[in-house]
Amino acid sequence: MAKALKDLRTSVLIATIAFAFASCGNTNTISDIRIDTAQAPSTELKSIKDSLSWAYGQYLAVALQGEYFDTVFNHDLVLEAFTYTLKGGQHNLLDNDIARDIAQYANMQYAAIMQHRAKNMAVSADSLQRLYFANLEKTNPQIKKHQMGDYAFYYEVVKAGHGPKAEYAQRIQFDYKSFNLLSGQPIDQTYGNREPIVHVVGSPMFPGLIEAFQLMNAGSIYRFYFPYQLAFGAEGADNLIPPFTPVIYEIELHELYEY
Repeated sequence: MAKALKDLRTSVLIATIAFAFASCGNTNTISDIRIDTAQAPSTELKSIKDSLSWAYGQYLAVALQGEYFDTVFNHDLVLEAFTYTLKGGQHNLLDNDIARDIAQYANMQYAAIMQHRAKNMAVSADSLQRLYFANLEKTNPQIKKHQMGDYAFYYEVVKAGHGPKAEYAQRIQFDYKSFNLLSGQPIDQTYGNREPIVHVVGSPMFPGLIEAFQLMNAGSIYRFYFPYQLAFGAEGADNLIPPFTPVIYEIELHELYEY
């Protein structure tokens, strides 16, 4: 009887969490805007132990931030349960087996929701960039297509160069501008921001860019149009480039260096 009641309680709690996840999973946008309602910490980190302790707590909190977790979890209760359990409390509101089962189920539901959202984003991005490239080929007679396995990028020669062609693992010097291909919004550039970049082709670069440099001669300027699969992929890059973002890179290759 006791086991049956325990299983029933687990089922009810898991069903409740599943409903909460299903409800928040129907949203269409993720808000990255968070309002800081907490008082600035007065604690000073005076030792390695202090830094490790704060870093771990901060890491755990960041993992619980975001649209889904904000909807499903009561953060105050999370903090209370964490503190009580960490201090060795013996009268937890859930036994450890039930708590583990619920947490594992919640993690699986969250992973499934994110996987579903990523799949939908990929389908949308594929359609948008396919239309963009079809129009690019139709309207720009200077456009060339370069196949890389299952995917291709496009490029045009803005200025021809007459120097040697860049090779893999070669040190080069270049300037660049980058843009979000779909919105046209600037992402980053060296011009006016910093000195030309000196870098080794392929160390590290996204796949399309590695191939792109090897099409260029010193002194040339090329404009490249990369699908997200050959750029920053499903992850994006830092806070500059969202997941599934195709990009435009305009590159001026200044100089090649001897091996």
